Amino acid sequence: MLGIIFFLLVAAILLMQTWHISIPKVVHLSFRDNAAKRKRIYIIAENALNPVERIMVKVDSLLKKIHKSWNYFYKVVAVFFLAGCMCGIGIFRDVTLSLFAGAAFTPLAYLFLLFRTMSARRRELEELESVMSIITNAYLTSDDIIGAFQVYVEEKNRYVDERFREINPFDEFLTDVLLINPNVERALILLDGKIDNRHFHEWVNKLLLCMKDRRMKFNLQSTLRAMNDQKNIQQESDTAMMTAWRNYLMTVAAMFSVIPILKFVNVQWFLTLTQTVIGKGFVIAMILTSLLTAAYVMKINRPIE
Repeated sequence: MLGIIFFLLVAAILLMQTWHISIPKVVHLSFRDNAAKRKRIYIIAENALNPVERIMVKVDSLLKKIHKSWNYFYKVVAVFFLAGCMCGIGIFRDVTLSLFAGAAFTPLAYLFLLFRTMSARRRELEELESVMSIITNAYLTSDDIIGAFQVYVEEKNRYVDERFREINPFDEFLTDVLLINPNVERALILLDGKIDNRHFHEWVNKLLLCMKDRRMKFNLQSTLRAMNDQKNIQQESDTAMMTAWRNYLMTVAAMFSVIPILKFVNVQWFLTLTQTVIGKGFVIAMILTSLLTAAYVMKINRPIE
């Protein structure tokens, strides 16, 4: 009898250990998690994805920054694919090579989104810096956090017609404090989780410290200066990245421009290149090489965050 009970206990322990191992680990992030921890978790999660999933995540993040859906991205891909096919028909006069040319143009859809997000990201950073500056200056004058937020909201609504006003996280902060829960610390923590910017997180943390020691308010300006420096660095990075992409695309265009030039310089060579199997294979190899080099340029030439 004791042997049976012992056997059942051992079996139960093994089952519990197996069940515990099979449970996936879930990471819970609170509003007060620091940026370094969030970055480590993001890197671990990103490394667990395959290349296709990584591309989908990057495209999804770009679409969110410009407030577009996947249908918009599909339309952009279709436009570039058709443009590539038209260029292929005009240059090669061959269906197979035209389809390969259309496929080579499809990665330009990602580049198009990347360039669009540059202006959107820069505009959002400037607007956020302006809001933080207005609230900081008002708080330095009045020593009233709620009053400083009210100054910003009144300033914002003064120049916008009531029919076109949009609710942002700062409006929600005032609504939460004045109408739902008067706990300012709780409202600041909730506000911190609504905007993804490390300087904004630092700024909110300093506001929380100001509730305990008002002398900390003089440190708010340092965050704004650091944010302005980041904006300047971001603009320089975007300019350098656009220059690198422009030089790369000009190099690829020069490489493929040799083919239509042959049509006027030496027709026999042009026909050999576009009508024979060896010639088509050489052109396809050129297209694949341009795609591989584009992937490499995209990997080493990414915008800073």
